[in-house]
Parts: sequence; structure tokens; C-alpha cells
Amino acid sequence: MEIKMHHIVSLSGGSASAVAADRVLNRYDFNDVTLWFADTKWEDEDLYRFLDDLESRWEKKIVKFTDGRTPLEVAEDRKLIPNSLAAPCSYYLKQLPFRKFLETHNKPVTVHLGLDWSEEHRHAKPKEVYESIDGVSVDFPLMWEPLAYLGYQKVVSDWGIKPPRLYSYGFPHNNCGGRCVRQGASEWIRLLKHFPNRFNEVKEWEKTNQIPNSPRENRTILKHTVDGNPEPLSLTELEKQNETTQIDMFTYEGDEYGCFCEY
Repeated sequence: MEIKMHHIVSLSGGSASAVAADRVLNRYDFNDVTLWFADTKWEDEDLYRFLDDLESRWEKKIVKFTDGRTPLEVAEDRKLIPNSLAAPCSYYLKQLPFRKFLETHNKPVTVHLGLDWSEEHRHAKPKEVYESIDGVSVDFPLMWEPLAYLGYQKVVSDWGIKPPRLYSYGFPHNNCGGRCVRQGASEWIRLLKHFPNRFNEVKEWEKTNQIPNSPRENRTILKHTVDGNPEPLSLTELEKQNETTQIDMFTYEGDEYGCFCEY
């Protein structure tokens, strides 16, 4: 007897993964699709409204997992100050739990990820990781024809659903309330402008965890380039620089990192 394939969509809470999930639900049997979301407990409030609206559209509950810790709590447990090269929150709050979910799920399973043609350089790693689990394959619904050409917010709007509000403020993703520890300086300035309390929370955390006479003493979430060399840049110093020079949120040197936490 042929064993039926199950389809699991990893939802990020953003518009692209929502479009990916919609495509999967339209292509495959409704009862053979699971929607999975990892909550970092650091999300923008409007992300939860967006998920509720998606559940209403699809008439399907989203499986919502939480480790219970925030990214900063994970960093404290790992005794480090996170940055673009060391962000254990990605692994412990999202990637590892999803892998465990897949390992215990009945097989065969196809995992569907919301990466499109503009992110083909990111396709190989999650495919390698998840397909190392026996009975798991990986697919990318945003690569199916017709391509949406990055118009995901418009697609969501056409459903009658308001896109997540962080996009309207210029944030490139809808994760961690706009305070991803991997993002660049301009996104931290954007956070300071729109959500100063969130910025100050992380700024004070960074300052508190720069423990004297420890490896963390001079560590920072951000770096900037000085005479061609990368140097630590604290959020306290970034705020001071912005007060005196009004850093351009779109062109500030060093703003190289988007959100890579999902996969």
C-alpha cells in the first residue's frame, strides 16, 4: 500500500512564508498539511494578529511552538553577547525544535520553506540539514510557477488581510519585533525611531552583559568599519552617533545582515 506524503510548512510570521503556505494548501490535500510556527517570545504584537488572520483564511490551526526563552535569555544561557556571526537564538528557538518535530513526525514528509529565487544561495543548507533526516524532503513553494516576484505583501492584501505592520515602518522582516541580533546598524536606528523601548531594552542588556574582566567586556551586538577594520560598536554609541549625525537608515555602512534565523 502506498504511504501518503505529509506536508509541513515552516511559517516565519512574514508575508513570504504565508504565500508559501497558501500555495501548499492549494496544491495538496488539506488534511495532509501542517503549519508550524516557532515563537521567540520577542515578536511584535501584530505578528500574532497576522497569524490569527491566516488561521481564519485557511480555517486551519497553526502549530505554535515556544521554547519559553527570548533570544537574550538564550544568549545569557550561552554566556555571550550575540551578533551576526554568533546568534544561538536561531538554533535553539527555531532550528533545533523544528528538527526535533520532524524527527518524531510520521514519514514521509516534505518540508516547505518560504525562500524564493532571490534567496537561492540559502536553499542548499536547510535542504542538506532537513534531508539528512530519513524520510524528509525539502521543497520551495515560492519557486513554483507563477513566481510572485517579491510581491508578497500585495498578495496578502489581495486576500483581504493586512500585512504585518513592521513592513510599513520599513523593516525587511517580521521577526523578533524588529530587533534581530544579526541585523545591521540602520535597522537598529529604525528600531530606535519606531520602538525606542525595545531599543533601550537591548541597549541596557548589552551594557549589563559587558562584564569587566571577562571575554564579554568589549563584545557588542554590532560592528562598524574603522580604517578598513571591523570594530565593536555598542548600541549606546550607535545612539550617540545618530544623535549627532542622523545616520541614514538605508545607506549606513555595515548594514549587511538580514534575518537568517528561519533556516
